[in-house]
Amino acid sequence: MAKRRAAWMCAAWTLTAGGCTTLVGLDDSYHLVDGAGGEAGAGGGGGGGEVVVPTDVELIDDMEDGDSAIDEAGGRVGYWYSFNDGTGTQTPPVYSEENPVGFVPEALAEPRGESTMAMHTFGSGFTEWGAGFGFALNGPDGGLLVYDASAYSGIVFWAKLGEAGAATTMKVNIPDKTSDPAGGLCDESGEDVANPCFDDWSSTARLGTEWAPVVIPFEEFARGGGDAEQTGEDIDLTGLFAIEFGFTEGEDFDVYIDDVGFYP
Repeated sequence: MAKRRAAWMCAAWTLTAGGCTTLVGLDDSYHLVDGAGGEAGAGGGGGGGEVVVPTDVELIDDMEDGDSAIDEAGGRVGYWYSFNDGTGTQTPPVYSEENPVGFVPEALAEPRGESTMAMHTFGSGFTEWGAGFGFALNGPDGGLLVYDASAYSGIVFWAKLGEAGAATTMKVNIPDKTSDPAGGLCDESGEDVANPCFDDWSSTARLGTEWAPVVIPFEEFARGGGDAEQTGEDIDLTGLFAIEFGFTEGEDFDVYIDDVGFYP
């Protein structure tokens, strides 16, 4: 998956900037409405219960510029991409020479407060490991470098279902230097079950038919998917690669994501 992830990121950068090399900002406003500034919201992360939205959020992308790039601020540079196991259908599709379609924001039929655009993907029919979408945190020229997020306590975003019958939970994954082959620490062969590649740090977000905030502290992210044993260790925030949202095989999905950010 790492080579494919690098290819998707490279394709996104190529589509936006016109080139790609070998793998080796804060916006003016944050569109918090309907539960902003410390009030309880209806969505949630893996911990369940009511959601308290942080008042101090450093925005990664608010999608209002309409392109596939996240905001270049705080040392971040990256591009949105979709990915899947190739057995079903996903819109937007994975970028390829046959499908040179970029993953860009969609105009909302009904704006969410000041927000008029959001990322939207839907799909079904995946039978191997599923599908998802995400963005690199430090991907200059389509590469994949670590990003230091140790100044933050977690991530926050807004989400809602596109279709009421779609999956109501979504994985939020963070590939880092421990779980991604680009970090050079995990076992890509599959023989070392104690530290396999692609066993990313993961949490779960609940989805509803109305926009709601999702707040996930980094301490709620854990590894231990597949055959790996839960280690009980904390994520190394100095070495993050990306933030991804995913669905497992057999799930029909239809989700909107808006205003992704870190909070201190």
